[in-house]
Amino acid sequence: MIDYISLLKDTGAYKTIKNDKANGTVSHAYLILSPDGETLKDYLKIFASIICCDNGSPCMECRTCKLIQSESFADVLVFPKDKKAVLSEDITALIEESYLKPIESDKKVFILSYAETMNSAAQNKLLKTLEEPPANVHILLGATSEYPLLPTVKSRVKKLEIPSLSKEKLFETLKGECPDKDKLLNAIACGDGTLGKALALYNDENLSVAIDLAVDMIVNMQSSSQVLDYSIKISALKADIADFLSVTELLFRDMLVCMQGKKELATNKACAQKIANAQGYTTGAVLNALEKINEAYKRKKFNQSGTMLIEWLLFQILEGKYKWQKL
Repeated sequence: MIDYISLLKDTGAYKTIKNDKANGTVSHAYLILSPDGETLKDYLKIFASIICCDNGSPCMECRTCKLIQSESFADVLVFPKDKKAVLSEDITALIEESYLKPIESDKKVFILSYAETMNSAAQNKLLKTLEEPPANVHILLGATSEYPLLPTVKSRVKKLEIPSLSKEKLFETLKGECPDKDKLLNAIACGDGTLGKALALYNDENLSVAIDLAVDMIVNMQSSSQVLDYSIKISALKADIADFLSVTELLFRDMLVCMQGKKELATNKACAQKIANAQGYTTGAVLNALEKINEAYKRKKFNQSGTMLIEWLLFQILEGKYKWQKL
């Protein structure tokens, strides 16, 4: 079982809500921002336990904490149910429930995940409750981005952030759940600093296929005539293009540390051994490849075609090799 408290306890968001509970100043509404959309609801349930747990830790052992985590506590309601978008009817239900007295405790807590998916009508409907909440009602809004939220909504909540997590923190948290150490390290290194992405990559059978293809490309692609073949193979991967870029970036970083005589620092030591002496790569060529991968990420955000993006990147990597060989 993932220890979310250990993962969160050093974050400002956790400390703030815990201090607010201790001081009797729990806000009527918090906006919790995290890049981890997959795990954010689990984080919000921990914050709900802080507010509701009689032991104040939260203890995660009492009946209240256990019921909150299973979404079965009568006075902690989760919206939306079984979907990843907040609809107007969810807000209507939340508002109606907010005026009903608590059943098991002296307060009611509402968890509203995917708050960034609310349209303007839903946000405006929620606004009055945020402005004049019933007594002992607390709303936890979770979002991956604050920009879709109306200024009037943001001005009536206490904003807290959960940043991306360090590789060390993710590894310590997941090593009990993910027994394959090398696979876990690869998943974390190819991820975006979020628990959700690391778990998704660890459980993705296509990750190892993407790594093998990236190794093959780095070691064996020697001419522009091979670019189309590799582009077709990469585009045919079931893995997302962004995941392939992450894998390739990781391998080039490992190649760089090997060139610097620090093989022990390589994330994927087995693959680093295969690519350490790949023909034609100098330090300048590797740095060029990393720079072009970073640019590829940016181009992807502007919805450039995946196939065109990969072809562009492969040509850039090849050009860098030959350019730096001549210098």
